[in-house]
Amino acid sequence: GHMILSKLFLLRHPALSLAGSKCKCSRKGPKIRYSDVKKLEMKPKYPHCEEKMVIITTKSVSRYRGQEHCLHPKLQSTKRFIKWYNAWNEKRRVYEE
Repeated sequence: GHMILSKLFLLRHPALSLAGSKCKCSRKGPKIRYSDVKKLEMKPKYPHCEEKMVIITTKSVSRYRGQEHCLHPKLQSTKRFIKWYNAWNEKRRVYEE
């Protein structure tokens, strides 16, 4: 049962496990609608991480119920999402004034 021991060890010391991969977002984010986004931030996924990821907080009324979703900033889909989200946001702001 050597594997079980090392798994337990990693659970107790998560920083020793693949800290790098924990700091990155999964490559496959959910399909989030712009209207579901409460806020979009560029920040590290966890305080100890260095690389900034795109963190999206969804509205609590959306089907994602106010969860945080992490998008990989280098992905084409993420770049596109941010670009369109910003454009959509600008438009929305103009209407609300």
